[in-house]
Amino acid sequence: MIPDICSVLDISEHELISGANDTEYHEMKRDARVYRKITETFFWGFTGAYASALVICFICDLAVNHRFTFFPVVFGSLLTAFSFVPTFTRFTEKHKLAVFTGSTYLSLVLLFVICCAKYGQNWFGAAALGTLLGYIAVFAPFLLRRYMPARGRRFIPAVYFLLFFACLALLVSAARITNVFSLPKGLLVVLYAFIPFAVTAVMHILCKRPLINASIDVLAFGSVIYALPRFLAAVFGSVEGANYAVNFADWAHFANGNVYLLILISTLAVSVSLLAAGIAKLRRAR
Repeated sequence: MIPDICSVLDISEHELISGANDTEYHEMKRDARVYRKITETFFWGFTGAYASALVICFICDLAVNHRFTFFPVVFGSLLTAFSFVPTFTRFTEKHKLAVFTGSTYLSLVLLFVICCAKYGQNWFGAAALGTLLGYIAVFAPFLLRRYMPARGRRFIPAVYFLLFFACLALLVSAARITNVFSLPKGLLVVLYAFIPFAVTAVMHILCKRPLINASIDVLAFGSVIYALPRFLAAVFGSVEGANYAVNFADWAHFANGNVYLLILISTLAVSVSLLAAGIAKLRRAR
């Protein structure tokens, strides 16, 4: 077909192919120009809107109150909005996720500082650490995978859970500023909740068999959930719902015991099934 087309057009095959490539190249350049124009309009449109709002608030605050009253809060709010849309990632090519994560969190922290200073409140620690906990939960896995050296990839779950636990412990400590409770007991609860995650991290480092890992993980999480009432009773004294009495004929009075027994049975059944499947797969591989 190509020779026929070339004969009709009175051109060589090389000229035909080169012309087609040139056409594709020009289309790509045109699409790139359109994309750049759209992104430029998007970025500078939002930037201009934020800047205009900031200038207007600055003038109004000075004109009406003759000093800064609401302007710092507006500044922090607009900076936070800018960090999310259109974001500071425009200024980097290789580290967009890290820049987005850091800039949005720092802008939120600045807004917390401004609000606490403005209104004389002391919730900054709880707000900043609570937000950091959420950021660790969402972004830490991707950032660790992006920046962790290849040799240390197997330690990613351990580092992730350790960061999460440390931040949660700090959050509990900060929450005590506005809510009076026993800090050692609160930290004990955090430590207890961390046990299954620590088991998961250790198994990920030591064992490369997914089914066996899953078996141990299920057993760890199920055991911690089953023992939770006893643990809370040991830490805080009398705790409602710590009774393990079982009677499937009377769910009205024995609901807690029945549910926890079902949790234990389900945990053991799933864990044993996964372990058996893992051992069978290991034997077949040998």
